[in-house]
Amino acid sequence: MLLENLAYPEVESYLEQKDTVLVPVGSVEQHSPYGLIGTDFIAAEAIARSVGDDLKLLVAPTVCYGVSPHHMAFKGTIALSPATLMAMAADIVRSLAAHGFRRILFINGHGGNIVPLKTAFGQLKDEGLAGYFDVISWYAGSGVKKVFRESFGDNDGQHATPSEVSITKSLRPSAFDGKATVALTVEKPKYYWPLTAVEMKTFFPDGRMESAPWLATAELGKRIAAVAVQDLAAKIKDILDLEIL
Repeated sequence: MLLENLAYPEVESYLEQKDTVLVPVGSVEQHSPYGLIGTDFIAAEAIARSVGDDLKLLVAPTVCYGVSPHHMAFKGTIALSPATLMAMAADIVRSLAAHGFRRILFINGHGGNIVPLKTAFGQLKDEGLAGYFDVISWYAGSGVKKVFRESFGDNDGQHATPSEVSITKSLRPSAFDGKATVALTVEKPKYYWPLTAVEMKTFFPDGRMESAPWLATAELGKRIAAVAVQDLAAKIKDILDLEIL
């Protein structure tokens, strides 16, 4: 169900039956010494593709980059501005809508993308583009949040979380050779939002935000991803039942 693997007549055939496409979106940003820089897009892509397989929905190529300026004090981060992500998402939606897709759902792995994407989709609707456009974060469902609590207590945190690191450990185990594993103190400083890159590194010197990524395991990653897929599939089924004007 990957758009990138189809020829255009196959897309035409799909659109005769369905009008929905999933677009994974993440970020390229530091995830502490314990996690991968590609964590957010790796997790979003895998979960979106599993949902696509389960619901027989087309999945578009992944938007890897996201809005991450607060991580720029850590080497390897590649950040988009909100305006850039908004423009990119709007062009993606316009293109897909022009072909006949009416339900265009961005499956998200990074919190900084949510406001720019929702703003872009609102502007498209205000311009008169018909359809249902939304951003759905894989980590926001009630089922997966319950697994976070059961697995990590209050140490899942806000960034470089053991939940997302677990998913990437299950997907790319060899990438974790040489990554940090030693348990440290989980610091929970009082901070404000948004943070600049300098402020981010001041409050969270190693890139973790209130998290214990050393608790991550591949086994937990498989469980977390499976529950996230269930949450998303249930939500998307409701969207498929909507009448789109």
